[in-house]
Amino acid sequence: MNAKTIWRMVGCALFLAVLHASAGPATAADPASLDEGNALIGKGEFRAAAGVFSSVLEKEPANRDARIGLARALGFSGDHAGGEREFRAVLAAAPGDVEARLGLSDVLAWRKRYGEADEVLSGLDRERPNDPEVLVRRGKVALWSGDREGARKHFEAAVLLAPGNTEAARGLEQAKSGAGTKFTRVAEGGVSLLRIRRANPGTQVWSAVRDASSRDLELQARVDYLHRFGQDEVRGTAGAVRKWEGGLSLRGEAGFSPHADIFSRYALEAEAGLPLQKGLAAYLGAKYADYATAEVWNAIVAVECYVLPKDALLARYVFSNARFDGGGDSDDGTWMAKATHFFTDADRAWAYYSHGKEGYATGTADQIGNVTSNTYGLGGRIFPVPRWGAEGNFEWQEREGGNRYLTFTLVGYHRF
Repeated sequence: MNAKTIWRMVGCALFLAVLHASAGPATAADPASLDEGNALIGKGEFRAAAGVFSSVLEKEPANRDARIGLARALGFSGDHAGGEREFRAVLAAAPGDVEARLGLSDVLAWRKRYGEADEVLSGLDRERPNDPEVLVRRGKVALWSGDREGARKHFEAAVLLAPGNTEAARGLEQAKSGAGTKFTRVAEGGVSLLRIRRANPGTQVWSAVRDASSRDLELQARVDYLHRFGQDEVRGTAGAVRKWEGGLSLRGEAGFSPHADIFSRYALEAEAGLPLQKGLAAYLGAKYADYATAEVWNAIVAVECYVLPKDALLARYVFSNARFDGGGDSDDGTWMAKATHFFTDADRAWAYYSHGKEGYATGTADQIGNVTSNTYGLGGRIFPVPRWGAEGNFEWQEREGGNRYLTFTLVGYHRF
C-alpha cells in the first residue's frame, strides 16, 4: 500500500468523523422519562403522566412505549376518547400489538361500546386461546354489558387455565351472584305522603319501569294515583331518552290524565343534555301542560358540574307562563340548587334548596294571585344488594302566608 492510498483512507475517516459530529447525538427517549410517567400512573396522577409521555412523543413521535403510556394515562383520567385515539395510533403502525389491543378493548368498554370491545377481544382470543388475561377481559366486558351467562363462561375458562388468578375467581363469583352486572331494566314503586298545615293531607303512589336494553335508547312508563283535597286521580306517563356518543342526550315525555283537576290533563316535555367539557354539562328544556283551569308553558335551563369526581352541583331555573281560562296570565320562576355525593354509581345522597313563585286564579278583581315559597330537601338512595334498592326523601316547604308543606317519599327499586 503506497503513501497516496494511505492518505486517502485517513482523509475519508476524518470526513466521516466530522459528519457524525455535526449531526449530533441521535434523539431517543430518555428511559427515565418513561419510568417517571409510569410511576405517576401508579400514583393516580394521570394528567401529569400524560404530560410526561406527550413531551417524549414531541421529540420522538414513533416511540411506541410513550404512546402506549399516553393512551393508558388518558384512559385512566377519564378521557376515553383520547385513550382510544392513541391506542389506535399504535395499532396503525403495528396491528398485532397485544398490549394496544387490550388497552383499546378497555377504553371501548368504558365508553359502553361493549360490542366493539368484545370484537377486539374475540380476535385476540382466536390468536391466544389459552391466555387467561384475554378471557378475564372478555368476562368483564360481558358482565358490564349485562350478559351474565357469557361472563360466567369466560371466567370459568380463565379459572381452569389459571386456578390462582384472583381476578378470574372474583369475576366468576360476581357473574354467579349478579354483582357488577349492568342491569338493563328497572322497576320501581313509590309512595309520597304530603302533610299540609291547616289543610287536608295528600297521598300519591306510583309504579314505573325503565328499559335500557338498547345501547342508545331508554324507554320509560309510569302510572300515578293521587288522593288530595278529597279527590282521586290517575295519570299515565310515557317517555324515551336517546343518547349519542360523546354525551349528547334528548329526552321526551308525555302525560295523560283527561279528567283531572289537580294533575295536568295533558302534558308534553322535551329536554336536551349538552356536554360542555369534562365534568360540565348543560340542559335545555320546554314543557306544556293543560290543567283544568289554565295552560302552563315552562322553559328550563340547568347546569351540572362535577366539582370532585364523586360530588356534583346542579343549578336549574324554570320560567313559567300560566294562561288562565278565566282571563289573565302570570309569569313566574323557580330556581333550585342541588348537591349530590356519589358513593357508587347507584348509591348516593343529596340535599337541595329552591325558591320560587307560582300564580293562581282568585275571585278578586285582580283575578290572578302569586305565592312564593322556599323548599328544603334531603335524601338518598342505596342498593344493599345488586338487584334491590331503596330511596328516601324528606322535603319541607315554607309558603307565603305561613303555610307549611311537609312531604315524605319512599321508593323501592328492582333491577333485572
